[in-house]
Amino acid sequence: MIEPETGLVISYYFLWDREHAKGEQEGRKPRPACVVVPLTSKHGDVVLFPLTTKEPPPGRIAIKVPEMERRRLKLKGRGPSWIILDEGNTDRLADSFHVEPISYDPPTFSYGKLSRAFMGQLLQILAKAIREGKTHLVKRDR
Repeated sequence: MIEPETGLVISYYFLWDREHAKGEQEGRKPRPACVVVPLTSKHGDVVLFPLTTKEPPPGRIAIKVPEMERRRLKLKGRGPSWIILDEGNTDRLADSFHVEPISYDPPTFSYGKLSRAFMGQLLQILAKAIREGKTHLVKRDR
């Protein structure tokens, strides 16, 4: 069971907006995703934003994850990572089928939590994107 909290990074079958538009219902692979609990969250609803090692093209809204954060969370890969903030998935972690364990012995579902300082930067960028109507959310089926 995962207790949702803003800044938690979990392994999640993220469904990209372009895949959802084609009628796909499942994410193609598990990837790290950053949990954001909206202030207006009801019934444990959260928004998840994907982490990627592929540098976002110009025009995308993203934040680069500092190397210290990457190392502390023990994220895979050697290069930099970004959190994409212009698309997310809405879900309820308590009963989601899209959460994937990071390890099974013992069962581990999160990489850890991003620092408060970094999350402050992320949330400022996210708030601006939301105000400007630039964030697209895919509601996941339970």
